[in-house]
Amino acid sequence: MRISVLDGHDSIGGNKILIVDGHGDGFLLDFGLNFSKWSMYFEEYLKPRAGKVLHDLLKLGLVPKINIYRKDLEAPEFPGNERVHFLFLSHGHEDHTGLIGLISETIPILTTNETLAVISTNAEIRQEVWNELYLRKRQRSQAGDIYRPDVLKTEKKTFIKRGICVHNTSNNSCELDQALFESYKLKDLWKEQLYVLPVYHSVIGASGLVTKVDDLWVAYTGDFRTGPQTQEEESFWEKHLGQKRLSLSKRTENFFQFLKDKKPLLLIIEGTTVSREHDVSFDEKDVYQNALDVVKKTSKLVIVDFPIKHLERLMSFLRIAVETDRLLVLMPKDYAYLTKMGEVEPIWELSEEERRHLRVFHTAKSVFIGLEKEVVEKAKNKGILLLPESINEHPSSYMLCAGYWDFQNILDLDEAVLQGSVYIHSSSEAYTEEQQMDFQRFGNWIKKFCIKTYGVEFDEKGNITFTREFHASGHVSAEKLQQIIDEVDPTLILPVHTTFKDWFVERWGNRVIQEDFFQM
Repeated sequence: MRISVLDGHDSIGGNKILIVDGHGDGFLLDFGLNFSKWSMYFEEYLKPRAGKVLHDLLKLGLVPKINIYRKDLEAPEFPGNERVHFLFLSHGHEDHTGLIGLISETIPILTTNETLAVISTNAEIRQEVWNELYLRKRQRSQAGDIYRPDVLKTEKKTFIKRGICVHNTSNNSCELDQALFESYKLKDLWKEQLYVLPVYHSVIGASGLVTKVDDLWVAYTGDFRTGPQTQEEESFWEKHLGQKRLSLSKRTENFFQFLKDKKPLLLIIEGTTVSREHDVSFDEKDVYQNALDVVKKTSKLVIVDFPIKHLERLMSFLRIAVETDRLLVLMPKDYAYLTKMGEVEPIWELSEEERRHLRVFHTAKSVFIGLEKEVVEKAKNKGILLLPESINEHPSSYMLCAGYWDFQNILDLDEAVLQGSVYIHSSSEAYTEEQQMDFQRFGNWIKKFCIKTYGVEFDEKGNITFTREFHASGHVSAEKLQQIIDEVDPTLILPVHTTFKDWFVERWGNRVIQEDFFQM
């Protein structure tokens, strides 16, 4: 067996892992966008050329040189004759799925129904070649079309069928568009036993994969966190967050319970937080309670900021809206995720009470297109499309969901409404230099309208402090990670999604694979 960590072995994100057995048959684990490497060459307004996207990414070393790419992208041939039978996508974050648009349609994608809903919604919102789920056919331009006939162009409304194998996290069947997808079953993908098991993470639909390769069990966790640890915490979750959320939080525990009798075992596991071993951490219970306390104490407009794919956090704020008799106002793209998830997984279908406390903000776009147009029309037909004037008339009745990229929409609100309003930062802190610059700019908006902030602080010198009590990490703590690995007791450990492999070596010695290429 050969294990090649093509990306993600020395960074947080960008996972691309190739497992190949002794007969040359293999599979891929995730195919994400490595943000740290990507930002060395690209940013928001400097991107790969759509007409030569694969050429550009290969030349910059941002994707591996193996034979897995779409032929209509003019994929070159590389040495190697491994047969890749499927690509497993562990969850819908772009650092794990962001480059799937490059993958050949002959390689089926294996994922959960929830993750499929997340990445399909994301693809419709972003519509970029490298993360396309729906493969629009591309062809070389004819000599007379443009000056450069080697540049690829998209054939409008012409699609290539992509293979999909969907693992349902509920009893709901997942309906695939037969014009876009070819449906596969688990038994079609791999000759050995193959399991897809849900785990608990900050995006819905996260899962791990367990299978046999050359008589060795191989388990890949993707990204995960753990749920409540005591009976008291479980009781709080059940009472305030609901039984469905409590069941969701137990997915990780069930995954590792399944692994305990699998011997010998290679465990490919994330290590995102091991460098923050002694940090104070908060869970979703803490986030809910801390945010509820803030909202209860103010009579002003509340602005909340959280990742739009973090549906569980959205449900927490919707619960807070119910508790404080406010209306939670979503941007159209947030409503798109909520709608999509409700279609594929009953756990996210809103109760009548929750629906009464939900609105969709009518942003100041002259024209809505694609998915945004669809959800705005749906909100209008349901009578929940909200104009800014309604917030201006009764600001204390609303909680507006608006992050950095949505904040220009607050300009539709009266200045008197914004003065002294409350902003709750319920997202991760700024890690990169670019993110720090974004937040310094964001601080100007906060100061301009004298908005009171929670979760992030700006001082007069422009310094930023993230206080974290309104955000729960999507990753397992270092202490809990050590406990899990000790209990599962794998034969070999391959840490990924981390920059601190030494943390693993200090605890498990030569059982830890440190190389990005390993052969057994």
